[in-house]
Amino acid sequence: MRPAQKTLPPLALQIQECFVSFRGTPQHGVNVKLVGTTFANFTIMEKINRGGMADIYLATDRTEQRVCLRVLLAEFRFTWNRIRQFRWGSKVLSRLDHPNIIRFYEEGKFRGRRYMVVEYVDGPSLKALVLRSDPALRANQLKLLVGMAAGLAHVHERGYLHLDFKPENVLVAKNYDPKICDFDLAIARPAHPKRASVLSGTPAYLAPEQIVGEPVDERADIFAFGITAYEMLTGKKPVTGNSREEMLKKYARFDEHLKPLRQHEVDIPHSIERVILKCLEKDVTRRYPSMSLVVRDLQT
Repeated sequence: MRPAQKTLPPLALQIQECFVSFRGTPQHGVNVKLVGTTFANFTIMEKINRGGMADIYLATDRTEQRVCLRVLLAEFRFTWNRIRQFRWGSKVLSRLDHPNIIRFYEEGKFRGRRYMVVEYVDGPSLKALVLRSDPALRANQLKLLVGMAAGLAHVHERGYLHLDFKPENVLVAKNYDPKICDFDLAIARPAHPKRASVLSGTPAYLAPEQIVGEPVDERADIFAFGITAYEMLTGKKPVTGNSREEMLKKYARFDEHLKPLRQHEVDIPHSIERVILKCLEKDVTRRYPSMSLVVRDLQT
């Protein structure tokens, strides 16, 4: 015999019905497919990628110009630290103006979703080119290296550190001009080396001083540039690791792990190898002190 179903008082029944109704109704802006719709003043053509912070779309504006629309993930719409980080990245990018940095157009909020509109680059990331061992990397190595270095130098001159420089955050246009993107983890450039409050970024591209929690300055970006350049030219990172603990072990014997680039690819010019290895000095005092000097030495 089935137990008798408990009858709820009228008020309790009304509360339960309201709860079920609310729970079963999709919240505005969550899990909504945006492709083919108009978002703010932009028509969304296709979804390009999904990152840890935002969905990335190809869109067109009212003049039919193609742009890149970056929309904060729906699950972060009420997460203050994520909203603040997203808006900070927009603010930093809006203050930069360089041919090797992705161009900023606007930032705003539409139907509860934070978004940013930037230049659309019709090309892959540097990481994608590295993964497929694209021969064009070698053919355009100097243009790519000088462009990335000049872009980072501009970031520093404008008073910021990128702190998340890696091949995934460099887009490569069809003419092989590199475009640096993703400034969500950037910080104001300190007048003197400053200890970060939290360890952020991808461990394999962090400088030794970041991994051990020492104060950092623009030389952390210079080290990340060195790792990126090493990987671009050889297809390998000098050391690998997915966590702070792994990288601590690798950096303890970094000089043993770091092989000259020409041991991997003999036709890399000596002049380029010298610059990259100087960027990768474990001792921060022996590293290049500024990105502008990296640009200078790559061009001479």
